[in-house]
Amino acid sequence: MDKWTKIFSFSNVILFYWFSFWLMNGLDKFLIQKSLLFFTWYGKDRNEQFTLYFQRIDLPESWVNPLLYVVAIWELAIAFPFLATLWIQISSSRFSKVWFELGMSLTAMTFIIFCLFDIIFGDRAELLEHSTFLILVCVTYQLVLHESRKVFSTSNE
Repeated sequence: MDKWTKIFSFSNVILFYWFSFWLMNGLDKFLIQKSLLFFTWYGKDRNEQFTLYFQRIDLPESWVNPLLYVVAIWELAIAFPFLATLWIQISSSRFSKVWFELGMSLTAMTFIIFCLFDIIFGDRAELLEHSTFLILVCVTYQLVLHESRKVFSTSNE
């Protein structure tokens, strides 16, 4: 298999998706309504949504922004294992199961936690969204592992 076929393998495309997903979701909480060089980042303003959640369960509204920033940093951190897996696959043509499984485990854990909070806050639309992403995590895990067995030699880095 040539270099370009490996770089644009299905597993690399999926890994890039999850890296981009967490990177952009994390940045979204910091860049909401910010004018950048060539465009304005609109994103989704979670402040109002979380303020309503906190009002429902009698938590201080002053906790909303710190919580959103903690979640943003967590989401940015989840992007790293996917980037590491991509880097290893592209630079050394090996699959790092350790980095991949770390990223997928953190992703699954995060969606499970989001689902629990969706239930507590009574937001069934968000519960459906997060549950759908959790299913996507399971499918992604199986597909990437299946392809990695065929394309890459497995490494425990």
